[in-house]
Amino acid sequence: IQLRQNNDNQIIKEFKFVADANYYRSLPITWLVIGILSGILLLIAALIVLVLFKRLQIALTILQEASKAVAYNFFSLFWPFIPLILHIGIFAYWAAITMYLATAGKPIYRIAGNQSDADSIDLTIGQICDPKKWNKITIICHCLRDSNAGMNVECIFSEYGYDPQVDLDSILNGTGKHFQSFISFVNENQWLPQVFSAFMFFWLTAFTIGLSELVLAGVYARYYWDKKRFGIPCLSLGQSLFRAIVFHLGTIAFGSLIIAIVKLIRVLLEYVEKKVKD
Repeated sequence: IQLRQNNDNQIIKEFKFVADANYYRSLPITWLVIGILSGILLLIAALIVLVLFKRLQIALTILQEASKAVAYNFFSLFWPFIPLILHIGIFAYWAAITMYLATAGKPIYRIAGNQSDADSIDLTIGQICDPKKWNKITIICHCLRDSNAGMNVECIFSEYGYDPQVDLDSILNGTGKHFQSFISFVNENQWLPQVFSAFMFFWLTAFTIGLSELVLAGVYARYYWDKKRFGIPCLSLGQSLFRAIVFHLGTIAFGSLIIAIVKLIRVLLEYVEKKVKD
């Protein structure tokens, strides 16, 4: 109304496309359009509220009852910090084990570079090499070849593990035959311990989540069923934790085992999918 009075009671006097937003704010038609759109949105929102009134009433009743339950079991508000600490500990332990497994064995160095240069000194790209002896090889190579020509062959770090040419039976002398075969198998397939570590990580995290949910479920189930007959015990959280550990720990472990197996299968399938895309 104020803008119309300033513009001789005209809704739109002049309209043009400009880059200055103040020009559009000074037009009465701008605020008229905003007012019409706001009215339409308000009408839609009012109709939605009328249609969903019963659902909103149920939701508000549930929130009201939930607030009473939390008030009666105030210590349950602090319970989520315990699973959080457990998750942090599990993640730190899994990360440490993963790093130990990734660096198990000894550093292995392999030959990298141009195959033609490697052929000149009877070497193969990817062959295991010794960096301590590599300097002598490069000196001999430079002496045999032209001093102005460079050699594009290096002995670089590849991975941690064991040289397949090393006889593990002689190293593991005195141990059991089955243990020797197990160590040899793991050395040849070092990805298996990593998969097992990831599986245990999934299992422990799912177990922690299941324990947390079951403890809270026990707290509020006790509130719902016993509040009128026996009152609300002050130690309902501790009693729920005791019941979960004594009577339901196997159920949590079995359920989390199924979840861990499914997660591991999903991770392996995602890994295969990524490799296929590459």
